[in-house]
Amino acid sequence: MSLIKLDYTVPQSKSSSIPNPPGYLTPFTTKQSASASSKHVQANDEALAKRARQSTELRMKRAWDLALSPAKSLPMQAIMLYFSGSGIQIFSLGMIFMLLTQPIFAVLNIFQAFEPFRPTPSAMPRKGVKVAAEESTYAPLIGPMVIYVACQGLVLALGLYKCSSMGILPTGSGDWLHFEIRSNPPEWSAIRSRLLG
Repeated sequence: MSLIKLDYTVPQSKSSSIPNPPGYLTPFTTKQSASASSKHVQANDEALAKRARQSTELRMKRAWDLALSPAKSLPMQAIMLYFSGSGIQIFSLGMIFMLLTQPIFAVLNIFQAFEPFRPTPSAMPRKGVKVAAEESTYAPLIGPMVIYVACQGLVLALGLYKCSSMGILPTGSGDWLHFEIRSNPPEWSAIRSRLLG
């Protein structure tokens, strides 16, 4: 009977040509660990910084999408208002009520709407630097918030225009006659002065 010896070791030249899978950390010996630990920490810091930058860019993109969403719905709302007619009916009044109240509530709840897009403070402290407790602010979201308020103002203006075209808005002088004070007549006639005494 012949004995067969199997060699399970892989030659070093083959393994160096194949890259490691993503996320695989090569095991270090004691000699390699001292020299490679600084390289590994630096590469890890760069990867975390890149991931944080991509996350911030994605959040800002989504914040701008939210800010412009009321403007994107304006053409459809204008078409619906056109087809609802200019008469005072339950459907057109419901549309106007929606167009007048929705922007007001949206502006009042603006911080709640932009809460998911608020940037988080850096979670990775640097070596030797004492990091104070950071709080995330809305400062990077000022631009999208201003545009969001302006777009909600356009929706409100569309609702007010429809109210005006239906005649619901008190824009004429005849709408305010109840609040006008009658002035005294400039002169009295002889007949009127005799009647009043």
